[in-house]
Amino acid sequence: MKMTDVCHVIVLGVDGLRPDMIDATTMPNLASLKASGVTSRDHRTVFPSETRGALTALASGARPETTGVLGNEFYSRDGSGRLTGTDTIHDWRASDRRLVGGMATATNLSETLAKHGLSFATVTSSGQGSFTALNWKGADWGQAGFNVRHPAIAFPPELAVEIAERHSVPPTGFNRGAERRAVSVFTDSVWPARKPSAAIIWLTEVDSASHVHGLGAEGMLASMRDCDAAIGDLMEWRERQPERDAIAIFVTSDHGHSTSAKFISVGEALRDAGISADHHFENNADILYRGGRAPGLWLRKFDRGLLQAAFDVLAAQEWYGATFTRAIAPGASEGIIAGTLALGLSGAAHHRAPDLYINLKGDNDSNAHGIPGTSYCDAANYNIPVGGGTHGGLHATELAAVLVGGGAGIRHGGEVIASRTGIYDIAPTVLHLLGVEPAATMTGRVMHELLDGGQPVSTPVVTHFTASAGDKVSRIAIARVGTHHYIDEADLVLEGRPAAEPMRREELKVELQTA
Repeated sequence: MKMTDVCHVIVLGVDGLRPDMIDATTMPNLASLKASGVTSRDHRTVFPSETRGALTALASGARPETTGVLGNEFYSRDGSGRLTGTDTIHDWRASDRRLVGGMATATNLSETLAKHGLSFATVTSSGQGSFTALNWKGADWGQAGFNVRHPAIAFPPELAVEIAERHSVPPTGFNRGAERRAVSVFTDSVWPARKPSAAIIWLTEVDSASHVHGLGAEGMLASMRDCDAAIGDLMEWRERQPERDAIAIFVTSDHGHSTSAKFISVGEALRDAGISADHHFENNADILYRGGRAPGLWLRKFDRGLLQAAFDVLAAQEWYGATFTRAIAPGASEGIIAGTLALGLSGAAHHRAPDLYINLKGDNDSNAHGIPGTSYCDAANYNIPVGGGTHGGLHATELAAVLVGGGAGIRHGGEVIASRTGIYDIAPTVLHLLGVEPAATMTGRVMHELLDGGQPVSTPVVTHFTASAGDKVSRIAIARVGTHHYIDEADLVLEGRPAAEPMRREELKVELQTA
């Protein structure tokens, strides 16, 4: 099949779904798609592995170093003295007016498709921020979007009114658990009205259930079953369409999860050491920091001595993990503080990036339900219980994400492709299937190895980069496919672990940015 024979590409996302938790009992419809279509065995998300940064990467086809959306919150170096949030549509719009280059510094699918005369639509059961990240400025480009939990932010108004009436959507939206309603909004209303060339349906409930109930708990498994029923609805709908042979479907997720084993406070550790740190620069704090699995530190005024002092405090903690600062020199793999890795290795070296990122320590221990992968977390303002799912860092279980495809233009027969793919490769592949040239800011690649008739790619070359501070060694494992790079994990090199292989510049020529 020629790629131009593909007229419609639908991406259905299940927020926070770990690929190793999919089975025929809990998710029979997704398991069936895997058996009939193609699966990327080693699909990766971005760092920080948080939803709004990852969804911006999905819809823009680029990593945070290009998009500027560094996770769910970040300091924009805009003089405001406070973290830039991404929770609501107002966060996005206000920041777009305030920040140099706008909120997102990469082009969204909505704009790219509109400029080629093609339609794009999003339907979500998510928060406002996720919806906005997926279809940023879609209303300005004449595209369509509906959020079954927040219908007031839908567009265009005429279609929103029709959807609300047909699906009995209350003005305040449905509560969580609206997965199948989101799919029905797409199949029964958006599709007949628009027949979009590309669409993203995003279901957030598995992520929420993972946080609240924990990985493998019945509450989380129930949410997986509900999302799987929604996937089944979409697959059955496609089979009924006259255009079914021209419709491609990808099912994906934006990140995985580890289990929060213990909560800590980066701010308390710094303040106990006499360093003034807070979530804002008010009250004359010298360091602004964000929490989560990958806390970031921004200095009010760059001072290498202060940064060294902060690093020394962090390195002394039991929860210390792989740490990143800007490169000591262009092209270097180590940061300006001895013992840190270069920020460019993380794929988040945007000018808004912090002066220091720390990936809190994790391990491969199992939780109460037998699911491997636990970690420390700075809970900050997040309401996550101990034992709940968490993400944002560079644990292998957080970076691993789902990608399964089926339908027009996609390989079939249950093939499992063992290359590396990334969430930022989805948009370039969607455009390729539709015969559309990517935007200049798209740095992801077309996943030819997943496509019908596509050529296989070379075996990924995995290189380990290390940086030592005393007996603590930060390590990041990066896989290369051609000129594209994917993070497998980052951690501390543990006692008894084989030494990391030396960096091979001839095999991995990373053009490191210096933030």
